[in-house]
Amino acid sequence: MSPTRKRIGMIVPSLNTIGEDDFRKFCPPEVGYHVHRIRLRKEGGVVTVESLLRAHLEAVEEAGYLKDMGPDVVTFNCTGASVSNGPAGDQALAERMTRELGVASSNTMVAIKRALAHVGARRIVHVCPFADKFSKDEKAALAAGGLEVMKSVGLNFVDAREAARMDPETLAGHALAHAEPGMDAMLLSCANVRAFETVETLERKLGVPVVTSNQAVLWDVLGLVGWAGAVPGGGELFAPRG
Repeated sequence: MSPTRKRIGMIVPSLNTIGEDDFRKFCPPEVGYHVHRIRLRKEGGVVTVESLLRAHLEAVEEAGYLKDMGPDVVTFNCTGASVSNGPAGDQALAERMTRELGVASSNTMVAIKRALAHVGARRIVHVCPFADKFSKDEKAALAAGGLEVMKSVGLNFVDAREAARMDPETLAGHALAHAEPGMDAMLLSCANVRAFETVETLERKLGVPVVTSNQAVLWDVLGLVGWAGAVPGGGELFAPRG
């Protein structure tokens, strides 16, 4: 690795199998990334809102493992956990992590809101793989960020590993089924679904920008390390702007 190569540190939940795959596919080769897993503890065999909150509260301490390798930026990539401590909890977590680590820090919901602002979105449709008890916290965080959520849809997956097995074509079909006239963008949330792969196809069919969790996180951390350029398959979010 070049001594001047920028380094991204990313925390993902222990059950996540898609975040690293997406970074392997889409992260430019001149930027390095390093991943640490945080335990996502189940209650009664399933991930609960309380499981996500516990991960949120442990994220700063866990980020210390990434600090040791000298990252230029650290991000906590779990949409549900990033919003589990209240509608403004995502921003508070990013600020606390920045203070504790001494490097620029972010998380999935902070990245999503920045990405939606970048593409000029105000009115959005939000598709989440899980039940309403999870998607409602994401919707609240989006609304707190000044966005009008025209529709928020949960696909009712119970197991995140099953959601990860959903092929991009099936996910794209769900997205197309829930499009709304007048939306400025569509958000496909969750870092453990193959949403990034659907972006360009959906943008052609919908005629609006499509933002996904892993796409937004990659765009956000690349910006934080000062990288700018085209990402093949990255969609409107990565398009040059005058």
